[in-house]
Amino acid sequence: MPGQKDRLLVMRDIMDNQLETKDNCKIGRVADIEAELGDDGKLMLTNLVTGPQALAVRFSSHLRPVVRFLLRDRFEHRVPMSEVKEFGPTLRLRGMSKDYAVGQSDRWIAEHILRWIPGNGRS
Repeated sequence: MPGQKDRLLVMRDIMDNQLETKDNCKIGRVADIEAELGDDGKLMLTNLVTGPQALAVRFSSHLRPVVRFLLRDRFEHRVPMSEVKEFGPTLRLRGMSKDYAVGQSDRWIAEHILRWIPGNGRS
């Protein structure tokens, strides 16, 4: 993150926070965080992970193979930490909503699952 290279972030600063793009579009919530260990021994956050797969694994690691089989990584997306412009209850991203391939899981669930539930408003 430019200008904030040594800023200390904790899980509560990031996990479950809303992601919002430059054009004020809410594109999901942070379900997981990826990190890597640098040569200097510091842990550096690399990506924010969104999607139902990452969220399901938080409930139980035993769900990983089942959810992966069902969803086949189609809805799990990574947003590089360098894309985060501002931290807070909402993580503001540098790009426009069209620049991020997130939010597709909501559409898939609506089209393939919710449409079959009576009273969904679709006849």
